[in-house]
Amino acid sequence: DVSRSMLAEDLVPNRLERAKLAIEDCVERLQGDRVALVAFAGTAAVKCPLTLDYGFFKLMLDDISTESISRGGTMIGDAIRRVMSDVFDDQARQYRDIILITDGEDHDSFPVEAAQKAGEKGVRIIAIGLGDENEGKRIPITDEKGQKTFLKYQGQEVWTKLDADTLREIVKAT
Repeated sequence: DVSRSMLAEDLVPNRLERAKLAIEDCVERLQGDRVALVAFAGTAAVKCPLTLDYGFFKLMLDDISTESISRGGTMIGDAIRRVMSDVFDDQARQYRDIILITDGEDHDSFPVEAAQKAGEKGVRIIAIGLGDENEGKRIPITDEKGQKTFLKYQGQEVWTKLDADTLREIVKAT
């Protein structure tokens, strides 16, 4: 998830950077497993196709930011559908997993339905939820003058929190 809500600082330094560090740690332990990288916010894009080239994967991961996807919002369902259509092939294989790293906030992209379809094709979704489920945090941004401020929508500061319920439903669907 590269939406702006991933800039919230309820994890240090922020949700997105913490996710990237965790992904890098996991990839360093892999031996012989193919990996791919799909970034998503308002749309989803394959940033690295399935590969055994962990060095290339890490280069693509290092380049990931909230600028990686131009359209704002969070469409988890679209990201799952993109993985199914553009990353995985139709050959029956064991051990096809999607590791979904997000704060779970979704803007009506029907993620549970997308997860059910993935599950029907033998794909398991492992969800890693980032953020505070109870209190939430504001989304820091830097204005034109270089001052740190917080994202506003219709004059109100935007607060973001982990939507663990949606993530649990996604996992159960697979």
